[in-house]
Amino acid sequence: MVFQKRGRQKGEGPLQIFVYLQDPGEQSALCSMLQTWMELSCVSMEIAAAPSKAGLQAPAIIFWDLDSPTPPPQVGHGSGCALFLCSRDPQRAIHSYSFHPTGFLTKPVTMDMLWSAMFRCTFLWFDSLLRLEILSDRMRVNIPLKNLIWAEGTRRGCMVHTSHQAIGVREPLYQLEQRLPEGVFTRCQRSFVVNLAYVQEISGNNLLLTDGTSISLGRGNKPGVIEAYRRFCLLRHGE
Repeated sequence: MVFQKRGRQKGEGPLQIFVYLQDPGEQSALCSMLQTWMELSCVSMEIAAAPSKAGLQAPAIIFWDLDSPTPPPQVGHGSGCALFLCSRDPQRAIHSYSFHPTGFLTKPVTMDMLWSAMFRCTFLWFDSLLRLEILSDRMRVNIPLKNLIWAEGTRRGCMVHTSHQAIGVREPLYQLEQRLPEGVFTRCQRSFVVNLAYVQEISGNNLLLTDGTSISLGRGNKPGVIEAYRRFCLLRHGE
């Protein structure tokens, strides 16, 4: 499986996620959720223990335990960093204002909280999106996997549908499918591969996507599609 990742600006290091929670169990759980978020969002970043203030370099996304005696780093606007403060006491959100955080999370952090937090700092990790390189009309196009909704096999290759446009590709659908992450994409019938993140519902023998597309499920494919979507939802919501 080969993915393309857009390079960062000159002089910038790799984007890192720093996690500092006092409780080892809470820290491990948050790191695990971040890893799952990256896999489902098709993003490549590094997760590391939080550095000292002197060692903090932008760009970075920081999750910091506000309940610990160690104060969080000061992150100013335009610093290239996002700071999320975590506490078991919701009232501490008021005290967090002095640190100018990007957001406040109540512990234990849930998967839904994490997705909302990462959405707030999209501008930081956008360049870390994994991309699929395809050849269309002799032009090489890099599509963020996150934006690929579904692909349909055609006589001369396949048609790739993204959140912005449909692109014709000479590559057969089965070859394209082999270059997609299994936990995010699944084949719902012989001629269709879909991104499970865009599934709105499965009703009867139809798969409805958020862009309004309705795809009929083959009798032999339906159980596998339902199971793949069930696993995806369990990971997405952390239940």
